Amino acid sequence: MKRYDEKILNRLLDTYESSLLYTGQNQRKQSIAFSVKRSTLPEYFDETSMQFELVHAQLAEAEQKGFVRLIWQKGKAGHILEKCLLQTGHVDEIYAYLQRRTRKQKEEDVLSVCREYRGRHPVLDAFLQYVEQRIGQGMSVAQYVDRDHPQELAERCGLIGHIFENQKEIFLREFSVQYLKDSKAAEKEIVGAAGIIARFYPGAALTELTAEQVLEEFNIFKNPSWVMVKGSGAFMLPPKGAGGQDAADMSGCHICLDTLKGGIGLSSQDIGAICWEDNRQVRQIVTIENLTSFHRWQEEDTLAIYLGGYHNRMKRQFLQELYRVFPNCKYAHFGDLDCGGFKIWKDLCRKTGIPFKTRYMDRGTYLQYCKNGKDLTEHDCKELQRMMEEPFFEGQRKLFETMLEVGKKVEQEGVKIDTF
Repeated sequence: MKRYDEKILNRLLDTYESSLLYTGQNQRKQSIAFSVKRSTLPEYFDETSMQFELVHAQLAEAEQKGFVRLIWQKGKAGHILEKCLLQTGHVDEIYAYLQRRTRKQKEEDVLSVCREYRGRHPVLDAFLQYVEQRIGQGMSVAQYVDRDHPQELAERCGLIGHIFENQKEIFLREFSVQYLKDSKAAEKEIVGAAGIIARFYPGAALTELTAEQVLEEFNIFKNPSWVMVKGSGAFMLPPKGAGGQDAADMSGCHICLDTLKGGIGLSSQDIGAICWEDNRQVRQIVTIENLTSFHRWQEEDTLAIYLGGYHNRMKRQFLQELYRVFPNCKYAHFGDLDCGGFKIWKDLCRKTGIPFKTRYMDRGTYLQYCKNGKDLTEHDCKELQRMMEEPFFEGQRKLFETMLEVGKKVEQEGVKIDTF
């Protein structure tokens, strides 16, 4: 027999636990009600079923126990129910009757998990502190924690720990099977863990990244990561099985980029073995955000590198190795003339320590091409105003002012490159 009284009592307790009555913060008289209507209790309105009388009988018994007060339409008792009011003075008895644990008991289980995983990593600590503070203030933690299943929080904390501990390049499917056993079912969990890392990472350094990009920061790749290079420069790869990266000891593959008009793609699995020749004429190294612009780029004595949006750890290490070999080169970045493009440039400078300048990201270029640009969104305008206050963008303030006045942003594919 279906227990409609238990269903309604549980719904009333759910509402009660999320109310100010539960936390004692209510400033006015408040009642907890379950409205009886087709959307909440369809069986009650089904004329072909026998549930109408059963609902009445079960709820009448609940009212006799002091759990609820029944409100009838037009005040006609025994006719049609309008709603059920929770009798808050009897909630302890209701919990016992339903054999249901209280919200406080469930939250204590969550806090126990928080204590267990404290001290394992600063980012994890920041997340757990957030959960503890929210619980302490009587606020919801449903975004990250299901109070009914605290073990899921423990598993997520463990997963975050495994992400931080990972030191070698690994594919996402391999990582999933290794730590979660089921690679397909694990995707949602991993995305959730990446979201927590992005939100609580120091300095909001990862907030602009997708879950996939966050994982790449910790050497976890959905697919092999690639860097595309073209222009000037030459490098060597060691023969299969060779150790070390000293060019003098290498007799492997020798690549001259100027012989490859379209450049070459380098897998993350090979980048660590590359040894650049420092005797080649490389005057400038330019990172390029989008693929179309990379393919167009042709400039003498310049090594062009396609980043593909935000850079990951592997790409930064690649750039830092170039900076070690070519410390006297000019370094520049070419990206979109929008908030994202300038954030990528800033992030590139900060995380690599390389003094990148900008190419084709100036006010003159903007004014030349803005008529074909896209409209700035409200969010874009707020971000530009915020970025104008950052010391890093001091040299771009006039450009940002102009962008706000014109109301346009320009993608780099819309900029005609004149570098031949």
